[in-house]
Amino acid sequence: MNIILETFENLFPLYFFILVGLAVRKARIIPESMGPPLNRLIFMVFISASLFISTYQADLGQALDWKALVFAITAVLLQAGLGVCYAIKRISDRPSAAVVANCFFRTNFGLHGIIYTILLFGAGQMGKVSILVAVIVPLYNVLSVLVFELMKGEKPHFLSVLIKVLKNPMVVAAAFALLLKLLGVTLPALVLDPVNQVAAAAAPLSLIAAGSALCLSGLREKRKLITKASIARLLLVPLLTLPPAILLGFRGVTLMAFLVAFGGPVATPLPAMAYEMGGDGELAAQTVAVTSVFSLFTLHAFILLLRFLGLA
Repeated sequence: MNIILETFENLFPLYFFILVGLAVRKARIIPESMGPPLNRLIFMVFISASLFISTYQADLGQALDWKALVFAITAVLLQAGLGVCYAIKRISDRPSAAVVANCFFRTNFGLHGIIYTILLFGAGQMGKVSILVAVIVPLYNVLSVLVFELMKGEKPHFLSVLIKVLKNPMVVAAAFALLLKLLGVTLPALVLDPVNQVAAAAAPLSLIAAGSALCLSGLREKRKLITKASIARLLLVPLLTLPPAILLGFRGVTLMAFLVAFGGPVATPLPAMAYEMGGDGELAAQTVAVTSVFSLFTLHAFILLLRFLGLA
């Protein structure tokens, strides 16, 4: 019972801020046209600042876990392979197949990895997760482009993919923080304090924006595809990847990071990429909405299970 109450108390801010976002949507405080630029602002400024601070303040000797990085990269590649195989064999419509394949591996880890770590372990434990985010998120982007190009039957342009990855603000933030660490540069409080304040606002602002963007209307037409993609994203993939992680000895914040990376909702940038690259953008948007809602319950259940087993 103590574990249940403690976990609920840890995660309550998550539900609270999403409910605030839903109230904002209901009250029409923020017009729908503001959604995309607001999310862009949050990811480019607030999430990037949070990733920069957590990387800059991390003890690299403890945060840099090569075993965890190799496992994470391997797991994401296998998930992508599984998603592509399933989509090609089971879904005849290629734009929809590309989206479903992405749902197998591309999660909102850049956002939720930060949020869940802070809520469950505190900001002081963000170091390892920041390194994982800095590696996994660019890998998501590369694989997403490859999947969309593959489904269109076109040859990917690797240089353009690499340029897009290097321009990702989260990659830039983490790389800049690592460079400062390696050079031994100490930022003055005049700079560090306001950046810290921006970073501290990342989680609540992101969750409020996510709540205000939730819309589950118009799901009937593609409910079968949405159901299959959501089950794969929230249940199948974590059930396949967590047991090997446990057997390899991952525990605590690292195991929790893997849970969020492999069992979290579909990444919010996916619909925009789908529209841009010839995928089914509507299906992507609906899958993001459905998995965002149900992940609140599935992730909570997985967290409780790991805590009952004494693994996290």
